Amino acid sequence: MFGFPFHSRRSAPQARGFAPSHVVARLVPAAPCGWIFFDGSETRMTTDDGATLVIPGGAFFPREARRYANEGEARAEAARLNDAGLCLDRPWRARPASAFDDGRSSLARAVAQF
Repeated sequence: MFGFPFHSRRSAPQARGFAPSHVVARLVPAAPCGWIFFDGSETRMTTDDGATLVIPGGAFFPREARRYANEGEARAEAARLNDAGLCLDRPWRARPASAFDDGRSSLARAVAQF
């Protein structure tokens, strides 16, 4: 609004010339492209017994996903989300952004890489 860029608490500004190559996503066949992508936002909740849970923000389309510089960074973020989340099956995974960037079926291509 005043020319100041807004960045969420978890996402850092991306440097110019930086080509992030990975996203964090979970397979959800009912989603428009078959995946839900982590968008960098999250909601923290504390349970009655004092445990802190993280509810990750999700996006339906890969262009809305937070991008990571490399597979290692994406894997670390997926592990953090899985460790602090509600699901026990560790659904968040690091995936190459290129798997979702072209016009072919994202679901078929990404499931093949699964």
